[in-house]
Amino acid sequence: MNLSKQIIHLRKEFNLSQEDLAEKVFVSRQSISNWERGKSYPDIESLLLLSNIFDVSLDHLVKGDVNMMKNEINRKELDKWTWLMLLYLLLALITVMPIVKFIGMYGVVIPFILWLISMFYGFKIDRFKAKHNIKTFSQILDHMEGKDVKTIRERTKKVKSKDRIMAIMIPFIFAGVAFLIVYISMKIWRL
Repeated sequence: MNLSKQIIHLRKEFNLSQEDLAEKVFVSRQSISNWERGKSYPDIESLLLLSNIFDVSLDHLVKGDVNMMKNEINRKELDKWTWLMLLYLLLALITVMPIVKFIGMYGVVIPFILWLISMFYGFKIDRFKAKHNIKTFSQILDHMEGKDVKTIRERTKKVKSKDRIMAIMIPFIFAGVAFLIVYISMKIWRL
């Protein structure tokens, strides 16, 4: 990422230590260090503060990163992992009863392995989102398209609320679907 190099270059050009810059941006010195090492990416407010402090445009500050961000937000890989996770989870649910009927309780190992594979893909999805800072990138792209920070902030709050609701609802939905599948399977296999 070019932003990390830009921050280092501009910070040194302005004779600022990491502590000095952190104070001006209202973050910790560790955050500045992480940005400079490319371990994390500043949020939209921090980027705007950096562009004001260094008297450069946001476009200049994130130059080169915008195209990379568009590619990161291209969620083909993320969508593939999501579908694989759902597929293995569904297979695990569907196979429980027939396997128990024909193989016995030791056959539960097969759906358990399918479930573990689905959790592996779920873990990959979470790591991808964290590594590529998807929310921050979408905020920056929104700003580059001319949306003001207040609108971006409100949209981010709505997304966070929606994410919280989904995090609560999805386990209940899957539990309900699993119960229905097991119940129907028991009726079909007459257990």
